[in-house]
Amino acid sequence: MGPFVGSTSNQADAYLELLLPHRADLLQESLFLARQINGEYDDVPFEELAFEIAASDGLHSPQDPADNGNVDGLVALTSRISPEFPLSRLCIKVAATWEGLQACRQLTTLGIQTLATTLFTIEQAILAGECGCMYISPFVHELKAVLDDSYDDGGANLALCLEAQQYYEHYSYSTRVKAAALLSVAEAKGLAGVAAITIPPDLLRTLASTEVTEEEVDELSLFTKVKHSKVDKPVRRTYVDDETSWREAFSKAIDGKGLRNTKDAIDAFREYQVNGEQLMLAKEKH
Repeated sequence: MGPFVGSTSNQADAYLELLLPHRADLLQESLFLARQINGEYDDVPFEELAFEIAASDGLHSPQDPADNGNVDGLVALTSRISPEFPLSRLCIKVAATWEGLQACRQLTTLGIQTLATTLFTIEQAILAGECGCMYISPFVHELKAVLDDSYDDGGANLALCLEAQQYYEHYSYSTRVKAAALLSVAEAKGLAGVAAITIPPDLLRTLASTEVTEEEVDELSLFTKVKHSKVDKPVRRTYVDDETSWREAFSKAIDGKGLRNTKDAIDAFREYQVNGEQLMLAKEKH
């Protein structure tokens, strides 16, 4: 299997992992480091700093959802990066809202890589490309379906990954599609050919024990199928300097479902952020 490049995290993954007994050492190490450097970050509450340390993996660092509406605030966060830290190791994950993507635009000019997450529509993908994001992470399922096994969101939206990658390739954007929120081996097969995939550990283990032929993958992959069919040229759209048009198009995408899914995902990640900070505070007081 592979190649595997990097790892990623989010507030939900970080919080749920920190609850596991075998993560006790990581939790304590994060608290220890937070105590050591807390004085350097007077404007950051201790519990937030400790949770950010635990959640960051050195490659893809999740941005606090509470900061998402503040473009200047998001960019100002980069002032905390040590000048000795190699920016090539850093990719800041930012929610794919208007404010978040405009922050990505500014971060790109500073040489900082970004990934647009909680992305459910082609409108978000187009704006992310215009803003210079290194990656986008289209969620092929609603976040609730990932976090709650009993919830059925009606099926995976694999076609968004194909549509976004075709758009980027046709118009020579450097942004790469990194599919996220997969729930099954069949979905992974369907996405064979996408630039990258974020694969959760359980699904990765299942894939490792699954044998498939190249012919089977080609038959199931949306990307292989499109190579053998005539594809219409995607209509070029630009939103980067037109907030009104983007918001209107985004609000109507998938009959409003894209906007709702994005908001729900941001709200859920924010709840896990708060839970993570409270966990750190409780452990520190213990």
